[in-house]
Amino acid sequence: MEQTPEKDEVLIARNNETGQVGAVVGQNPDGTPKMADVKSTPLSELVKFTKGQNPLEAFTANFMRQAKNPTTFGIFKMSAGDYEALAEPMAEMLNDPETNKAMLDKYRVEMNTPAAKIQPVDPDKINWAEVEQQWGIKREDLEKDGALQQMKYHHKSPQLYKVNDPDNPGEKIEARLSFRSNPDGTYSLTPHFVKEEPQLDRPFRGYTFTSEDKGALTNTGNLGKAVDLKDPVTGEVQKCLVSIDRLTNEIECVPVDKIYIKKNVANINLTMQQIGILKSGGLIKEQHVELPNGQKFTADLQYNASKRDIAFVNSALYRQENEQEAKQSQQQGEKQSGHTSLKDNWHDADGKPKRLSQWYHIPLDEQKQADYLAGKQVLVGETKDIKGNDCTMYLQYDPKERKPQTTWVYPDRDKVVGIAEEHKTQVAVNNDGKTNEATKNIKEPLKRGQTEPKDDAQQKKQQRKPRTPKP
Repeated sequence: MEQTPEKDEVLIARNNETGQVGAVVGQNPDGTPKMADVKSTPLSELVKFTKGQNPLEAFTANFMRQAKNPTTFGIFKMSAGDYEALAEPMAEMLNDPETNKAMLDKYRVEMNTPAAKIQPVDPDKINWAEVEQQWGIKREDLEKDGALQQMKYHHKSPQLYKVNDPDNPGEKIEARLSFRSNPDGTYSLTPHFVKEEPQLDRPFRGYTFTSEDKGALTNTGNLGKAVDLKDPVTGEVQKCLVSIDRLTNEIECVPVDKIYIKKNVANINLTMQQIGILKSGGLIKEQHVELPNGQKFTADLQYNASKRDIAFVNSALYRQENEQEAKQSQQQGEKQSGHTSLKDNWHDADGKPKRLSQWYHIPLDEQKQADYLAGKQVLVGETKDIKGNDCTMYLQYDPKERKPQTTWVYPDRDKVVGIAEEHKTQVAVNNDGKTNEATKNIKEPLKRGQTEPKDDAQQKKQQRKPRTPKP
């Protein structure tokens, strides 16, 4: 067939991570462009498109669907008739794309795909009588608190609600709420129950968290990378981002190909490369943020799968938000019950310890439940701690703290994790915001069992008089 280069277009690609530039001669199995040297590759070996056809409809449609991070690549098109004359100069310009941006822009293929319009939930397609009977939640409650407006757009309620406990009839349990679509076009209410702590020592959808993963999730609430997760219903494996819901301690995920990130976050205009970094779970570090209310601060940006939005992490505002969420949890519990604090999950209406049917997802038999109610130490069973170490777990109700306490005993019996008497000062200062008079001027966290300065340096800090602020 006779070639008509004046009617064809070809593509030049640049890998923004490695700097590799080449003519596109096909696609790799992962959907990324297969590139060849522009100086030695003839026009006949290049992938060609009919002039005027949008390359995204052909080549890049598959590219956008399969590539792990499409924005790693810059794609540029030119007339096939110009290839011999322009390919090498363009390759040179792509070695410094920022300097040559103005010249390259007219050849650039925009890789941003339009966001799918989110169809809101129709509250009239919810059987509210059934919701009230099953969960004890009324439509007017959600409307009055402003939760329904957010839930309509597939978000969870911003606050916690007390709902009927499905495992203990007549009891209430705290949960965030969301809607789930049904095959017939209606919607059901789904509660997301509060957990004692994230279950990071158990596989999540086929993925086992490493110690580094647990550290990332604990520090920022986000895993910080895309991982392969198996859909529990279909069995399909997808690249997903993972985060922790700070209110419920629920582990949540979202497939990377379902993530939509706006180009504008507060006062920051994100580039396509930055959006690609965020979609892969990475950080955009040290951004100067200015909120609509005028508040200014510096923070790292990272996508949060629980919020389905960008979160400001590693900032004073981020820590403040976490503290506010904890306070909100307690206030919401008090509001719902009229007098019972959210923190009091462990007592019945008479103030007596609740019977526990399981602990850390390990079932407790009738004898162990009775022993727990009697205040005895209960052997829960063999398990693994948060770092994956084998250990034996014990449970006991603490009448002073008015909550259950867990103790982990390791095989060699010389490592016991709990709040021993000699460690209570450390826990109170480091975790509970209390002040120890003997160490009040020492800013670093106390070591295990520490109740006074550990060395000369800390002794000097403790003896140093605090500065008196200038008037």
